Amino acid sequence: MEAMPTSIVEARARVKALREALRRHEYLYYVEAAPEISDVEFDRMMAELAALEEAFPPLRTPDSPTQRVGSDLQEKFPRASHSVPMISLANSYEPAEVEAFHHRLERLLGREPGAYVVEPKIDGVAAALRYRDGRFWMGLTRGDGRRGDVITANLRTIDELPLEIDDACLRSAVGDSDFYEVRGEVYMPTADFAAFNRAREEEGLEVFANPRNATAGTLKTLDVEEVRRRPLHLWAYSLAVPGPVALGSHERELHLLRELGFPVPEFERVDGLQELLASLGRWEQRREELPYAIDGVVIKLDDTSVWPTLGSTAKSPRYALAYKFAPEQARTRLLSIEASVGRTGVVTPVANLEPVELAGTTVSRASLHNQDEIDRKDIRVGDTVIVEKGGDIIPKVVSVVLSERPADSRPYRLPQHCPSCGSPLYREEGQVAWRCLDAACPAQLRGRIRHFASRDAMNIEGLGEKWIDLLLERGLVRGIPDLYRLDRETLASLPGWGEKSADNLLRHLERSRQRPLAAQIYALGLRHVGVTTARQLARHFGSFDALRRAGREELEAVEDLGPVIAASLVTELERNGEFYDELRSLGLLQTTEERVRVPTESALADKRFVLTGTLESMDRREAKRRLETAGAKVTATVSRRTDVVVVGEDPGSKAEKARALGVEIWDENRLLQALREAEARA
Repeated sequence: MEAMPTSIVEARARVKALREALRRHEYLYYVEAAPEISDVEFDRMMAELAALEEAFPPLRTPDSPTQRVGSDLQEKFPRASHSVPMISLANSYEPAEVEAFHHRLERLLGREPGAYVVEPKIDGVAAALRYRDGRFWMGLTRGDGRRGDVITANLRTIDELPLEIDDACLRSAVGDSDFYEVRGEVYMPTADFAAFNRAREEEGLEVFANPRNATAGTLKTLDVEEVRRRPLHLWAYSLAVPGPVALGSHERELHLLRELGFPVPEFERVDGLQELLASLGRWEQRREELPYAIDGVVIKLDDTSVWPTLGSTAKSPRYALAYKFAPEQARTRLLSIEASVGRTGVVTPVANLEPVELAGTTVSRASLHNQDEIDRKDIRVGDTVIVEKGGDIIPKVVSVVLSERPADSRPYRLPQHCPSCGSPLYREEGQVAWRCLDAACPAQLRGRIRHFASRDAMNIEGLGEKWIDLLLERGLVRGIPDLYRLDRETLASLPGWGEKSADNLLRHLERSRQRPLAAQIYALGLRHVGVTTARQLARHFGSFDALRRAGREELEAVEDLGPVIAASLVTELERNGEFYDELRSLGLLQTTEERVRVPTESALADKRFVLTGTLESMDRREAKRRLETAGAKVTATVSRRTDVVVVGEDPGSKAEKARALGVEIWDENRLLQALREAEARA
């Protein structure tokens, strides 16, 4: 933490910098599921901001990160309001902070707090599960604490989630309610996560840094079948509606959830402060034995009857506390920094370290993430550094021991050209990553081929990781097009091969030329283009040639494609024209798909719509489908080119922006009327 500023002018500048950094890291954590800093670093920044706002009250504002919960809301999902605010827990890292929590409860209650329940703090993603008449009918993410994204279909794929529960049992335990809501944590067990990452690597896909990131990314995937293939699991930890007050005990609440068929993690009920502190030590010793990742424990006052009296702060309940274990760290020396080129062309600086023991393994390499992160921490070759593993699978450099820095050290800069192929590196506006966009880059080739041959892409059976490596080592393949120039005699003569293996591969290569257009677009490995986006592009344009000719505005009209993705696609498609031409000459990228029918007589034809808020009669995806069928274009952002903004329940800032720009605003009834008229003419 930096020294406290002495004037409000200095404090204002520091507060501004902290808020910008915290908002960026919240977005990376909650929305992108790709955090760049540890929880400890994030909490330190948040604590510094809170201290500044305490010292300089005029600087505290309602929108400060200290006054609200981080948000995982995304435009591609419909939203719904939470029945009870879904706020986060206050964090602690020292036993002294747990003691302070105990004594604070003592003062608020005017007596000994009594028993506590200690549960593992599973490193997953919170979810709200709603049941009506005993059936699961809606599931939400935490969102911004007030509203969550509706991810019901994705949650239904989790085997442990009961689709039906004993409604009579609930009513007899906690009373009548229009619906009941259980809250829980979705996660990936450590072994399942490792197997999942290995499978992704074999398919040429990017791996996830840790189980939490993989879980968050999966829950925000639009393709339900893809979600079903991923190893999601669930623990339930509370009853939010009607609430646990009627039960009088959080321990009884957990037993009730278990009786209803929900998986509940093991927990401890302890009496008093000393037993509580002893429990923290036991859990910390056991953390490596557990089949899932935990970054600490959650402490809750067992007496739920006083929870409403204790209340909450702006962000956290007063009856509970998260105690986080210190991440495992080690000191070592940074020997060199290597610019590594990944499958998607991202150039990542990687630290080569003096080998050091950390969390039971020998660590010799650690990701430095990007140039901005290196600059922020001022990491240089020759530095003595602190390396941390914590709950992450991939080690990272946390900080530099400046007192041991060599006198002749120099700041590190990433190269301006690709270290593999020499092409100029490209940095997208607003992004931190530098990329090589050359589709023929040798460093990307192995990963690109694996992705190209994967099941959802060209589905080339017989072309596994081992054989790709062999083809590359022998110089038989120097680019993806070379796969279609392989001959039977050469393949059959390779070690471990024969005529049968050669015939099998050649047969699948031939079949792949007729793969659906969406699969072929996905196979190209274009940035931001997953399976679902590839399908949308195929349906919208009908052919790869039409896609290549499309400009930014045409691309923005595709469902869920905003200006950033559209600009990225235009750049990538323009830079790799020769590569696409070569594939076409070999019989690929020639399949077509029936385009979305656009009626020319519709009054909605060519109008630009933006949807915001929750619609009662349909979800947002259905509204987009019906608008596009009527010839309208649905985009994600409001601009002067927008014709209509449709406002549902709990709209976001888009409604305000529409009013400021003078854009026409419709309610749901007006939208339904326009759709009915357009559909009647079709």
